Amino acid sequence: MRISERLKLVCEERKWKLKDFSEITGLPYRTAQGYLNGSREPNSEGLSIICEKININLNWLVCGKGAVFGERSMDLSMTEIKLLNDFRKCNEIGKKAILVNCNAVSEIIEFKG
Repeated sequence: MRISERLKLVCEERKWKLKDFSEITGLPYRTAQGYLNGSREPNSEGLSIICEKININLNWLVCGKGAVFGERSMDLSMTEIKLLNDFRKCNEIGKKAILVNCNAVSEIIEFKG
């Protein structure tokens, strides 16, 4: 099985379309398309980024050996994954702003629930 086929399996498992895969990994749309249809192979940096962003085992992706997913729980929705990726892109001020807003929203929900 090729890398492209393994990536397709992960996308099918998570019910991701090409656009979702591109956004979550941060890859340009055409690059992601090439990786999924097999017309391009990711280089070592690309492999590392993909595995980190979508929490899959690099050894499995390249060789088909080992567990598919990494140790982190991947019971996250696509919205949660996108939010986490956006959070990671922020500087410290942006991260603090997000945390303050999340805490405020969760407190409001607690009182109403």
